[in-house]
Amino acid sequence: MQRLRKKEAKAIAAELKEIGVELKGDMDRVEINGRTIILVDGEPVIIEHDGKHYLTVYGVMKFRPEKWKVVVDEGALPYVMNGADVMKPGIVYADEGIKAGDFVYVMVEGKESPIAVGIALVDGGEMRQGKGKAVKNIHHLKDKVWNHFFGKKGK
Repeated sequence: MQRLRKKEAKAIAAELKEIGVELKGDMDRVEINGRTIILVDGEPVIIEHDGKHYLTVYGVMKFRPEKWKVVVDEGALPYVMNGADVMKPGIVYADEGIKAGDFVYVMVEGKESPIAVGIALVDGGEMRQGKGKAVKNIHHLKDKVWNHFFGKKGK
C-alpha cells in the first residue's frame, strides 16, 4: 500500500468532482489482482482504468451519483455479474446525458444497489437502440477486487 502525495490526491479528487463526488481524506494506492484501487480513509472507493479514475461499485453505493446510471433487466444480471459487457437489448434505462467514454454505473431494474461500473461505448440516447455492446464492464460485484475487500474471509 502506498500513500498518495497531496498533489496526486488533489488531482484525483478533482477528477471525481466532475461526476459530482466530493472526496476528502487520506488516499492510498493498492494493487489488487492487477487493478489499481485507491482507498479513501481505508475504503475502496476509486478504481483506476486506462489512466483515469472512476468510482468502484462500493464507491457508487457510498456516494450515489445522480447521473451516469444505466439500468438493465433481470435477464442481464447473471451475465454482468460474470464480467460481460452490457448489451443494448438488456438496457431498460440510460441517462440521456451519457456520452461515449463516460463513466457509468449499472443497476438492475427494481433494485437499489449497483452491480457494475464501466465505460459507455455509445451515447446514452443510443443505448436502448439496436444490438451490440453499450457499456464496457470494468468492475462488478463479486469480482476479484470486490471479493478482496468484501468477500468471505478464510476462503
